[in-house]
Amino acid sequence: MRKILLILGVVFLMAVQVMASNKVNVVDMDYILKKLDTKAIIIDVRSREVYNGKTPGRGIKGGHIPGAINIPLDIFMNKDDLEKINLLRSKKIDLETEIITYCNTGRKSKVLANELVRLGYLNVNNYKGSMQEWGAISTNKVIVK
Repeated sequence: MRKILLILGVVFLMAVQVMASNKVNVVDMDYILKKLDTKAIIIDVRSREVYNGKTPGRGIKGGHIPGAINIPLDIFMNKDDLEKINLLRSKKIDLETEIITYCNTGRKSKVLANELVRLGYLNVNNYKGSMQEWGAISTNKVIVK
């Protein structure tokens, strides 16, 4: 019986360690610049209109970071878990894919990032400065459709 309890205790501690390591990392603009031409997936969680160029206001530019895909937060969060995973798979995002989320200020993108971690995604980052920071730098390219 002691052996079983010991094994269960070890398994529990290992599970806690894995869960603790599966968290959202906060990244900065330099990190984004290094990831632009890599296999990392950058997700803009804002509306399709803002992603395509409509200015959201407050001095923040519309448009998106080069290479970013659009998964609006409100649409994503209104799906069940299976629909969420299928949507991500349709965009070639698997559990090991490096993901970077952003929005206008980093707050809404953090919601998506946390949801991705909850769904089991292992390499999730949130760009805290988001478009507020990115768009303020004149040398940063912003894609407008």
